[in-house]
Amino acid sequence: MKKTGLIITAVFLVTACTYKNPSITITVDTSTKYQYVRGFGAMDVGWGNFPLTTPEDIELMFDPESGLGLNILRIMIMPHNTDIDLTMEQVVSRARPHYYENVKIVNNYGGYVLASPWSPPKEWKNNNNTKGDGKLLPEFYKDYANYLKAFARNMYENGAPIYAISIQNEPDYKVDYDGCLWTGEEMRDFFKLTGRFTEGVPGFGGGKEMPFVLTMNGEAYSHPNINNAALDDPESRKVIDIIGRHTYGGRQVRYINALDHPTDPKEVWMTEHNINSGKESLYAFDSTWNFVWKLLNDIDLSIRLNDENTFIWWAGKRFYSFIGDGQYNTAAGKIMPRGYAISHYARFANETWRVAVDVQNTSANEENMSNRKVINNSSFNIDSTAAKATAFVSPDRNTISLVFFNPTAITGEGGVDMGTIKIQLPEDFEIREAAAMRSKEGKYAQWEKVKITGKNTALVNLPRGNILSVRFTQ
Repeated sequence: MKKTGLIITAVFLVTACTYKNPSITITVDTSTKYQYVRGFGAMDVGWGNFPLTTPEDIELMFDPESGLGLNILRIMIMPHNTDIDLTMEQVVSRARPHYYENVKIVNNYGGYVLASPWSPPKEWKNNNNTKGDGKLLPEFYKDYANYLKAFARNMYENGAPIYAISIQNEPDYKVDYDGCLWTGEEMRDFFKLTGRFTEGVPGFGGGKEMPFVLTMNGEAYSHPNINNAALDDPESRKVIDIIGRHTYGGRQVRYINALDHPTDPKEVWMTEHNINSGKESLYAFDSTWNFVWKLLNDIDLSIRLNDENTFIWWAGKRFYSFIGDGQYNTAAGKIMPRGYAISHYARFANETWRVAVDVQNTSANEENMSNRKVINNSSFNIDSTAAKATAFVSPDRNTISLVFFNPTAITGEGGVDMGTIKIQLPEDFEIREAAAMRSKEGKYAQWEKVKITGKNTALVNLPRGNILSVRFTQ
């Protein structure tokens, strides 16, 4: 696959930063760990009204060197009827001609692929339709488990193994398109009957083969508590590997039933969310710079407030997403501001542990940084203009990264000028190398040098309306 040249580059660009005496100190505490951040990703939507995601698009999003550095791809399992004589391979290729190739590219980069079904075959549902006002009949639970296992095996046999498979997209949301309703008790009973139904089908993720594809519950549209019934039952809990949820409703929820279990904690994946302007007359704004803050506040919700392990955006290629689709003033196949925005997390926080930060003193515009309305707000607001600062450490502890962003209103007004920031790393961490990547309106993913001031201290500059990511290596 030929690589696509991008603005993002590993070559240092010396930028003219003015470092005044720091008014803010941010201290990183690696001894206080939160969740493992597995990564950041995008959805490849299989519906005909969405643009085709090509291998070139996947390269653009997933190449960790010259692309955005995403590492999770979510794909659709397209429903089909059992009375149609189609092989699983024909079902897959009919939906998306690059289906296998796109998965292979993600795997080649050491990423993860999640497959999500929208509906079981209609013959197994009580409405005899793939539409989302019906339920899977209990007598077909084993058939459905075998159907999902056959999908996973087909992917493996075609050289495109997947990491995980869920049993349902949004089981708690009635829709007039493909879907299926489940209660928490029904999901519990499904797993108790079928067990880990992917046993015997090798999975693949993080650059290595696994003995089986991991299983995921139905990915809740709203509050993740729909999974309590399955997690409270020891028999079903032990065969569910990952909890999936969306943040369309019940947004700020740290799902303690999955995360904090003393003997069997589960990763919680935020597998779908999307924000667009809601009106066609406003869609052209979704690809503009001031609209990146909604996305970044959304990521901050999942990673900092909810302690979730992944963040996956609905549709990697769309006018409100990372790659343009040619609609509403976007260029098809070109990176947009939201793509550059998520790349700060993808390139600096994939496969790390989130750790604690402490913020002291005042900002350049004399705002008290101990005020959580000014930085790292404790209550979620999609339009928050509070500054954000998160820190991450690699599993071997040789790398510490920070992601900062100072949002404005969509008008470009407001926000916090953090001025010159002193970064204080742990006493036993000695900086050997440092690099930073900055994005601001009109100038995206530009690399710059970091001013190292001591064995474990450095200075950075962060005006309002900037995204800045810093990586220290010892």
